[in-house]
Amino acid sequence: MRRRAVLPEAITRRSAAVATALAFSAGLAAGTLLSSGRPESPTVAVPLRRADATPAAEAGPARVTNGVPSGFARTEEGAVAAAASFVCTGQALLDLDPLAAQEAVRSMAASASADQQVADTDTQLRQVSDELAAGQGPIVFRQAAVAYRVEAFDSERARVAVWNVGVLTRDGVAPPQAGWAISTFDLVWERSDWRIWGETVAPGPAPVLNDSTAPATSDQLVDSLNGFIDFGAQS
Repeated sequence: MRRRAVLPEAITRRSAAVATALAFSAGLAAGTLLSSGRPESPTVAVPLRRADATPAAEAGPARVTNGVPSGFARTEEGAVAAAASFVCTGQALLDLDPLAAQEAVRSMAASASADQQVADTDTQLRQVSDELAAGQGPIVFRQAAVAYRVEAFDSERARVAVWNVGVLTRDGVAPPQAGWAISTFDLVWERSDWRIWGETVAPGPAPVLNDSTAPATSDQLVDSLNGFIDFGAQS
């Protein structure tokens, strides 16, 4: 069982100035193995052939509150939508105050692992705040789910792998840098929604930047994306 991670592990290897902060990547988007205080991994059913697909609008999320998604269908498509949404919550957690971030993590977590997820996230957020404090302007962390694979599903549990990318920057301390990973979520149906029991993350596969444009500075990235809204975001 691995704890959740917000920032991709690959990012932590590219900027010594933010290495400790982006050990967040060993938390909510690329985990570190935890050996105590966790329940055994839930048994996940073998993959099933999908019946009629659930329309995307019905799969969820039905709500996004302060960047935290909820309200997913109890279907394979709903589990996929939940995994894709959960993997993209890094910016929301960075923006929330500590108590609100704890509540957000707990709302997404399964009861059996919620306390550990909250404790891990609280530690990681403090580290990020300390390490990026020397920068100026906002901490920007834009994420996207690129592709997915359903590894197992039934109406009680699901395992969904999501290939995703996160782009992190803060002027003066972290130039724009992309981290790629495959995040595999073990989800359980609990409290009338899909919840995260755990997440494991494998770095990559990461593509090479082509020669179409030079890497952006922090200011260039923020200015160029002014007014852009992440897919799936709701007020």
